[in-house]
Amino acid sequence: MIELTLKLVLFFLLSIAYFYSLTGYGKILGTKDSNYFDLQLDGTIILLLLSYLIYITVGTNLTLNIIIIIAGLILYLKHKVELNSLKFFYLIFSFFLIFSVMVISKTHEDFNTYHYFSIFEVFNNNLRIGISNLNGRFFHSSLLTLNQSIIVLPYLNFKLIHLPIFSIYFCTVGYFISVLFAKKLKKEEIFFSILCVVILLVKFNRLSEYGYDYIAQFILLIIFHKIYFLYSEDKQIIKAILYFLLAIIIKPISLFFIPIMFFVLYKKKFNFYKNIPKSKYFLILLLSLTLLSSSFFKTGCLFYPLNSTCFSSGKVSWSEKDRVSNYSKEVKLWAKGYVAQKNSKHKKISDKDIFAKNFNWLKFWIEKHFFYKIFEFLSIIISTIFVINFYFIREKSNFCKFNRDKIVMLFLSFLSVLFWLNTVPQFRFGFASIIILLYVLSDYLFGLKIFFNKKKFFNLLIFALIILNLKNFNRINDEFKRDDFYKFKNFPFYNEILIENDYSRIDREKFLHIEILK
Repeated sequence: MIELTLKLVLFFLLSIAYFYSLTGYGKILGTKDSNYFDLQLDGTIILLLLSYLIYITVGTNLTLNIIIIIAGLILYLKHKVELNSLKFFYLIFSFFLIFSVMVISKTHEDFNTYHYFSIFEVFNNNLRIGISNLNGRFFHSSLLTLNQSIIVLPYLNFKLIHLPIFSIYFCTVGYFISVLFAKKLKKEEIFFSILCVVILLVKFNRLSEYGYDYIAQFILLIIFHKIYFLYSEDKQIIKAILYFLLAIIIKPISLFFIPIMFFVLYKKKFNFYKNIPKSKYFLILLLSLTLLSSSFFKTGCLFYPLNSTCFSSGKVSWSEKDRVSNYSKEVKLWAKGYVAQKNSKHKKISDKDIFAKNFNWLKFWIEKHFFYKIFEFLSIIISTIFVINFYFIREKSNFCKFNRDKIVMLFLSFLSVLFWLNTVPQFRFGFASIIILLYVLSDYLFGLKIFFNKKKFFNLLIFALIILNLKNFNRINDEFKRDDFYKFKNFPFYNEILIENDYSRIDREKFLHIEILK
């Protein structure tokens, strides 16, 4: 018991160290009036660019990783006075309150089948052009694996690689809480910020479920806040553009959010571009080049989700143009429920082309995915909106009062959801747009304006945190009782796998029978 406690304390302290190292790197981009939790996303961007440079040149190693983490801590200490807008104690305490999210044995379903060996590849090798020829899963592996490779440390090996994912979850929760205590809080922000905090804590409280899809969606919620509520501040719009690029780099499916990004052009036209500092232009260019060059090196496509950007194998020997095209079609069919037809009450459609046309797939999707995933989520959002609306004191507002901004955002968010629905309508790829659509629709119909009450908010926050921890403590207890690959034998760390240097034929069945590292 003492050994397990010491391991847990060590895990917590290392996580805190990583958080503040990120904060230190974030200060390179941050400004004095930045939201404190912007700094973690800023730090994620800086580390991603740094790790990509290392990956395409010398390759990373344990010593270099230690230097990078310590350098971030030194940067934090250098700017400690400026960064101390939140008291150290409260931040550590907040970190502690949701740390149960990090204590997992069973990872999400995709982790062992390609996330782990994608990180393994980045850490153990510098750039290998055409790596997706070795294993097709490499061409759609997230670039966040670069940041995860930096957190591979001596003695701990790959045990901490979930920290970059957890930090984005934590900073998203922290971002919206800090918005509520900002000095210049706009009343329009109150409801949406409370909604996001509650939804994130109540619904998205199991790190074991997170792929890269979830955290990209979390970032999109922050982006919406900046472009919808803070559009008058050019520096916030610039941040939103940088974060949107980050979301695409983490998961290209974030492109479905583009309609919502057009709200910037509606409000600002092109005027804000004149106020972008040259350093930010350079950063936008660097992020774009990182995205495009990484895709090209892996697949022979400048941006693999768009097959038109792929070179033919005659021009680029490692091109995956045909494979990428076939993969895209298969993913769309899977997302729309083609495989799930075998257990459907509806007549099966064997022809893939007929299935995909004219919304023939919709009835299967509604039966197998909508009522399994989407309906539950809609119920949680709508219930949370009603709870917040009636729990806090409402301001007087006219129902359905015409507001051009709300109408425009309602249309744009609907368009975003429609793109998602018609392409890859899986919950994890579009829930941010769904939250935004329901919020804006409810705000337009009912006027979601409330007075912020700290006591009531803390009561709601405590309730959400209790739910989060009860669910995770119950999960942890169940993982100790398991008698399979995912039994908690390495508390508080997830069960690592033994991986071979040649992982060209890695598949799900193989991973399920691999021994756990002792």
